[in-house]
Parts: sequence; structure tokens; C-alpha cells
Amino acid sequence: MASVEEVETVLEDLLDRLAEIDDTTSALLPSRRTIEARCPDLDLVRLALWDKGRIHPLESLNGRRPDIRISVRSSDLLAMAAGDLTFARAYASNRVRLDASMGDLLRLRAVL
Repeated sequence: MASVEEVETVLEDLLDRLAEIDDTTSALLPSRRTIEARCPDLDLVRLALWDKGRIHPLESLNGRRPDIRISVRSSDLLAMAAGDLTFARAYASNRVRLDASMGDLLRLRAVL
């Protein structure tokens, strides 16, 4: 199991990479969605708003259900960040759980 600090570092790196994606790739992603990212083994939950190609951290969703939910164990998240585990393989083996509408799933699949 990874530490909260290691997971936070990976999430910050991911946010930095998302901020650098080109306009063509950004157009494939949903335009405005709330996101819940969860590492259940650390009891860690982060909320964010994806809006026009940018991520904005949120404190709460004010009782609303997130549009996109991603759940992954901390060790699997670190393995994906290091390139030792692909998202597709993790998803196919239920090591990553992704709950979203069919349209969002197809858009995210194109990018991930």
C-alpha cells in the first residue's frame, strides 16, 4: 500500500499533465463534469470539476452525485503512474473501477 503523500504526488502530476494536453485531445474529453477520485485502501477521496479542458479541485459536491467516479487502490495507481500497469489492463482486471455515462466512458477511453 502506498502512502497518502505518494498518492497526492501522483495526482498532482496527473493534473499537471492534463493541463498540458493539446486542444485536439481536450476536445475528446467531456466538456464539464464533476469527478470523484477514490483510493479506498487509504480512505482517500478527491473531488474536482473538469471544465473546458481544465481541472479545478472541489471541497464538496453539495450532495450531488459525481458525473465520473474513479476508484483504484493506491499501489495500482502508483504502478500506472510508473508505466508498470496500463489503464486498459487495470480496468480489464477490475483493478480500476470507472463509473460514468456511456458517452463519457467512450470519450475517456479515447484519451486513456
